[in-house]
Amino acid sequence: MANNENLHNLFQPTFGNRPEQYIGRDGVIDQFMEGLQEPVGSRNRCTLFLGQRGMGKTALLLELGDRAAKAGYVVARVTAHEGMPKAIIEQFQLNGSSFFKDEKRKLTGVTAGVLGFTFGLTFSEATERQYGFRSKMSLLCDKLAEKGKGALILIDEVRTSVAMREVAAAYQELVGDKKNIALAMAGLPHAVSSVLNDSVLTFLNRANKKELGLISTNLIRAYYERAFKSVDLKASDKILDRAALATRGFPYLMQLIGYYVIQYAKDGGIVDSTVMDKTEKAAMGDMDDNVFKPILSPLSDNDKIFLKAMALQGDTVSIAKLQATLGKKGPAIQPYRKRLLDAGVIEAPRRGELVFAVPYLAEYLRNNK
Repeated sequence: MANNENLHNLFQPTFGNRPEQYIGRDGVIDQFMEGLQEPVGSRNRCTLFLGQRGMGKTALLLELGDRAAKAGYVVARVTAHEGMPKAIIEQFQLNGSSFFKDEKRKLTGVTAGVLGFTFGLTFSEATERQYGFRSKMSLLCDKLAEKGKGALILIDEVRTSVAMREVAAAYQELVGDKKNIALAMAGLPHAVSSVLNDSVLTFLNRANKKELGLISTNLIRAYYERAFKSVDLKASDKILDRAALATRGFPYLMQLIGYYVIQYAKDGGIVDSTVMDKTEKAAMGDMDDNVFKPILSPLSDNDKIFLKAMALQGDTVSIAKLQATLGKKGPAIQPYRKRLLDAGVIEAPRRGELVFAVPYLAEYLRNNK
């Protein structure tokens, strides 16, 4: 068997953690990284990633941060909150400090005030007191440019707020000043929608928007095959097919299935149907607690009635049949449809049809009256 460290690190089914390998998002990662090589102001240097819980948004930002750092960028990664502007400044100072280790001399007097820094990326007292977020970011961008470094801001769980307006407005002005800065944000669909509709943040509509959907089960199967072999687990083609199909392409469930397979099979080293039975039961328990309940909790009772009526129809839902089930005509169901689409709970793949955006949510609704 492989060592315990490999067993524990291979799958990370916890929100906010990054898996050992990131699969199924090569296209969006490559596009953003290529954007960092494009001129300042390129659409690909400002990207919004949208996705429901469990689609891998946080893990994607972590991956982008690591790759950008290797490509010559200093990265500030924050979760959206009211103290975000200050936190971004601190992250740049902390993560960029290693490039200024040789600057030992502390400047004083007028020179320090003019330059804005005392040593390294530490602001002078006058700068700290007199300048706001936008001006400090401009100074930091110029200072980092002296070392050939760009600045990348990563914002997770983005939502409309005073702080978000301040950061976004500053970013727009810094781009206008040709500072080498880029921005990547991730959030739930309805939260990002409110950001884009905010009068102060409308310029973000020009950003590159990427919806993080399901991953190909063929990619997941190939990954499972490599991963299980790496920890000396034996799984037949039939079991590998079952494991991959059980995920339905959902990234969080992919991590759960892999994690529990290793937990239940590590003693014998064989992944069989008994291991898979235990794995699927445990994984769905986590899905109930960490995905389904948080998705449904903020919804109104009428929204839940709408969803349960959808669930009774199966995988693909006819709007005409849904109207008949609910006893409502077209205009009456439009508000529910719009809210649930904006929240990313459902999708409309074709005219007159709806589907659930999150795998197994229909089954959950049918089984929980």
